[in-house]
Amino acid sequence: MSLKTLPTADLLAFTVTLSTRDWRKLTKYDIAKISLFVASDGCSGVPDFYLDCCIIHDWFYRTHRDLDGTPITRAEADRRLKKCIQSESMFGAFSPMAWWRYHAVKRFGKKAWG
Repeated sequence: MSLKTLPTADLLAFTVTLSTRDWRKLTKYDIAKISLFVASDGCSGVPDFYLDCCIIHDWFYRTHRDLDGTPITRAEADRRLKKCIQSESMFGAFSPMAWWRYHAVKRFGKKAWG
């Protein structure tokens, strides 16, 4: 069974073990747990700059849900990747890496969303 078809109750049984269900407030420990749960490959095909953001993005892509079980669209998952990188970058909203990665997943991420 893939994570996309895993019952929401089963996903929530995992997310209740995290310190929060707010993706913006996850701890390093939470992100490590998520990485194992979704078998994250990090920042696919590019250097693992902003690795935590890539792992959270992998959760969204592999489950199609937010950490509270709410369904999430691919477009929202990609926007959240951009926002996450912007929040960690010294350039903020103007982070070239955030915009570059956002456009890359928007253009090439369809197969991974599947």
